[in-house]
Amino acid sequence: MPYEIFYEKNPRLKDVNKLSQGLAEYADIMKGHMPIQSFTFFIRNNKYKIKGKIKGGCHGCLYYGCLYVDELWVDKELRYQGYGTQLMQTAENWAKEQGCLFATVNTMDWEALDFYKKLGYVVEFERHGYLKDSIFYFLRKNFGA
Repeated sequence: MPYEIFYEKNPRLKDVNKLSQGLAEYADIMKGHMPIQSFTFFIRNNKYKIKGKIKGGCHGCLYYGCLYVDELWVDKELRYQGYGTQLMQTAENWAKEQGCLFATVNTMDWEALDFYKKLGYVVEFERHGYLKDSIFYFLRKNFGA
């Protein structure tokens, strides 16, 4: 075989983006879909704006009418003050403006299942078999008409 598979522990972002580009080209050819769009919202000290220390945020992508929140984190000193809810609502509102029909997120049983349920997410499926009897939950929230 003329090609080989290589493991890269810390790949260059440029190289990882090549995968997204390839998927986007195929999605456009097959369905006329727009490319997957990455997003991030940060919590920072507003005194310093972009240079302020990151105290939380959410990151994910929009793809084919879906908001996918891949990561949500709030620093422990800011938890239980509404910042996580604000981050999720900000992402959801932005996604609706972009034409998304629903949102998805995943969490482990020991993370934030109840938090997402309070925001209106419902468990779409759960997967067992992780180390230390952890359970993975995939949740969905429809945005409605």
